[in-house]
Amino acid sequence: MSHTDGPPAADPADPDQPPPPTLPASRDDRAFFGHPRGLGFLLGAEAGWAFAYFGLQAMLTLYMTQTLLKPGHAEHVIGFGAYRGVLQHLYGPLSATGIASQTFGLATGLIYALPILGGFIADRWLGQRRAMVAGLLILVAAHILVIAESTFLIALALMIVGTGFLKTNLLGQIGRLYAPGDDRRSRAFGLWLISLNAGSMLTPLISGTLGERLGWGYGFAAMAAGMALGAASYIAGWRYMPRDVAQARSARGAARAAPSLKRGDGRVIAVIVLLVALDAIWTGLYNQAFNIFPIWAEDHVERHVFGFLTPVSWFTTLDGLMTIAGTALAVRFWSWRTRPGTNANDIRRVCVGFGLATAAFLVLTSGALIGGAGKAPLALAVLFFVLGDFAIPWIDTIIVTMISRDAPAALTSTLLGVYYVGAAVGNYLTGALGGLSDHMSIQSFWLMHAAIAAVILVFLALTGGGLNRLLQRPAASA
Repeated sequence: MSHTDGPPAADPADPDQPPPPTLPASRDDRAFFGHPRGLGFLLGAEAGWAFAYFGLQAMLTLYMTQTLLKPGHAEHVIGFGAYRGVLQHLYGPLSATGIASQTFGLATGLIYALPILGGFIADRWLGQRRAMVAGLLILVAAHILVIAESTFLIALALMIVGTGFLKTNLLGQIGRLYAPGDDRRSRAFGLWLISLNAGSMLTPLISGTLGERLGWGYGFAAMAAGMALGAASYIAGWRYMPRDVAQARSARGAARAAPSLKRGDGRVIAVIVLLVALDAIWTGLYNQAFNIFPIWAEDHVERHVFGFLTPVSWFTTLDGLMTIAGTALAVRFWSWRTRPGTNANDIRRVCVGFGLATAAFLVLTSGALIGGAGKAPLALAVLFFVLGDFAIPWIDTIIVTMISRDAPAALTSTLLGVYYVGAAVGNYLTGALGGLSDHMSIQSFWLMHAAIAAVILVFLALTGGGLNRLLQRPAASA
């Protein structure tokens, strides 16, 4: 869909109406592959964060067990004695592997939980732009500090805080580059997902190789450089970012108060929370690709290709590639199917995603049935990732789009934070569902996942029209 006129001008008499993007002129509104110029700088910031974060995620437990927790190293980490004492008080005696595993779980869990607080602070006080700058600078400092062993725990704490300020406000600004009826928003979040996966795919090749071949410090330095480039991207594009709602000024130059909730906002919030809950369930289902699937595939998938045994870990690389390919195709399809001046039925798009998810787990079910007598063909395992990864943009990307477009201006960043809390809950659900694999056949286990996805699909198909109506505010409040 082409959008050349820019969003409608905000009414200066209405202090709660979100201001338009910074540059409504058609040249800048379509300067980045048909999108606003600011989108490119925001995607650069996201790719930098993904490069740094997923690099650390891949190396964290290995670094801790092989180096940091060894005698002669752990003693120099500031606060490590107290930290180990707290962990052992909570979980009992822990080996070095146990400490590393618990640290991994706590750090990654808090990184996904804190964005709701960062979003709330941005909504009420800082504004999205200042919160993002604060988050980026904190993250650059954190990734520099992690290079030194002594400041390891300080660095992790700063990463949690910095990501809390960054993630929801980055998503919020992507959404606010577009007018409410502009369907380019969903395609923009598709490009965001591609930038995220591109950063996460590059970092093992660069940071991981440097860390394992030359030394951990070189790998961490590469991550810090990636994070610095992400921060530089955002700062370079500062003037192309949408103005903060809470910081916007009226035509008279008086400061506007932070926007407040209006009639109809409550039901919009309820629908958004419901969609986030469904997305959390989807996260819990799909993340079995990294939990139970590798264990099953190790012994029950035929991984030989022309005499070469395909490593199970390669499925993770396949996941990233298929997510990028699936998102690119979805973005292209949405552009082709959406006529100018119209807005697609997003609930229907989410239904497509859960249809693909159901099919993906049915493929694994059939593979498990075959594997019961022998080994499942490698093609079925690959097809599972194709279908599952193709579902991601139809579910995750569309739900993020709806939050950024439909959430009340007073709570946009906060509700995007709720989305990340949903991701954290989904990760917990993955573990809870995975535990059931000890008490049921693997065929029943995968079929259960297909059934859960199918139930959500039927629910959305039956209630989609009503949910869409609930998202429509009265004209005076929209």
